[in-house]
Amino acid sequence: MKKVFTLILALALGLGLKAQCPLTTAVDFTATDCHGTEVHLFDILDGGQYVLIDFFFTTCGPCQQATPKVVESYYSMGCNMHDVFYMEISDRDSDAACQNWATNYGVEYPTIGGPAGGTGICNTYGIDYYPTVILIAPDRSIVINDLWPINNAQTVIAALEQHGLQQHDCNTPSYDPQVSITIDQVMETEVTATFTPNEDCASYGYMMATEAEIQEWMGIAGLDLPEYLWTYGIPGSGELSNTFNDLTPNTEYMIYAVPADIDGNLGEVVQVAVTTTPSGPTYDIIPDFTGTDIDGNEIHLYDILDAGQHVLIHFFLVDDTYDFMPYMTESYHFFGCNTGDVFYMEVTPNGGNDAARAWAERYGVEYPTISRDGGANGFVQDIPVGFYPTVMLVNPNHEIVVPDIYPITDMQVIVDNLMQYGIEQNECPGIGVDENMESVMLYPNPANDFVTLKGESLGTVRVYNTLGQKMDEFEANGSELRISTANYESGIYFVKANEKTMKFVVKH
Repeated sequence: MKKVFTLILALALGLGLKAQCPLTTAVDFTATDCHGTEVHLFDILDGGQYVLIDFFFTTCGPCQQATPKVVESYYSMGCNMHDVFYMEISDRDSDAACQNWATNYGVEYPTIGGPAGGTGICNTYGIDYYPTVILIAPDRSIVINDLWPINNAQTVIAALEQHGLQQHDCNTPSYDPQVSITIDQVMETEVTATFTPNEDCASYGYMMATEAEIQEWMGIAGLDLPEYLWTYGIPGSGELSNTFNDLTPNTEYMIYAVPADIDGNLGEVVQVAVTTTPSGPTYDIIPDFTGTDIDGNEIHLYDILDAGQHVLIHFFLVDDTYDFMPYMTESYHFFGCNTGDVFYMEVTPNGGNDAARAWAERYGVEYPTISRDGGANGFVQDIPVGFYPTVMLVNPNHEIVVPDIYPITDMQVIVDNLMQYGIEQNECPGIGVDENMESVMLYPNPANDFVTLKGESLGTVRVYNTLGQKMDEFEANGSELRISTANYESGIYFVKANEKTMKFVVKH
């Protein structure tokens, strides 16, 4: 029978009272075991494990008899690494006494002594008899109030299996360290890549080399690829970006990385091929691209080109400073603010929306700016862009007619390059807008389903959005034109007629 520690309890036992924990729901606790490890009950339960608690004290005879059987069941149930987590709690013993107990009985699971919190926990759980073994489910319900008698390890195992817990081998925790490689920027002599480890990856080694180089180096060192990367690669931990310099243009390289877990075990090598760019873009036909600018507008390159506009693309880096930017914004206004023959946009692969927005505000950029968040990274790799800045002109046939306007010493350089392809100066919508013009009337304003334009000799009428993109074009026969706005999104628009520009609002 169990040993009791008060005369009253002994008398109660004699009257046939059952020794058990009186609670039905677990009470949270945090305590430090005799080896200095902090144990937080609800953290274990919230992780999905059951918790078995053996309440004991070191001079308790029944505890001394039961503990070897509980320890044996601990090994059969997977050593705290699977369905159930074992711990034992004393109401009175010191850390030194608990350490000696754990050594004598081969207890590898947490042992919490009285002064370290065990006394309070035993009182909270109403433990009067020792040993008392309870089982707590992940939902915090106490599903076994007292497992007794413990005849052998199978007694414990069978009780746990009744609650769906399974036996497991005591294997070392399995880690699967991995690291991914993302190519951020490719240039003639530089490549920037980001390395991102998973939660099992404590550290990694990485490098960049040609196939011939890596084979030669491995042969000299007498190591296979994982060991070579770990021994001679650049050490890394956590997510980081690195720029590899002094590369040969138009050459295929491989970026390698080998991850390691917390114990230093190496994972599978990951490798990504990348080819440095030649001296400038070599594509005759630009690949299609759909991205989202920093204001949330979707920009589809081929849609703009197929509508008949040229596209001027400025590839830039947010961290650089370009003296020619005032000439870019000035020429944008000179050519009609994206409403004329040419559509301006700029693309950066090395900054997110916040950095790109700060750039645009610094230089007063009014045309679309697409950052890495909007898909710029993939676009510059598809072309690819060889160096920064690059100011490229693409014609409506998707042809790169000017790979790079450089150097830009004044606005006239841009104007000359664009005008040689028939791009003419144009007026920006919104400039000189006169909403009270007597020669042309626009109503209703705001509009819902339609807007009416009335005036003499209206001629060609064009509607633009605030990005400067042409929405519609009409030939007015007479002095009145009704334009359907049912398919326009709510917002501000400009209508151009009679060499005059007027603003109206669509509100659905």
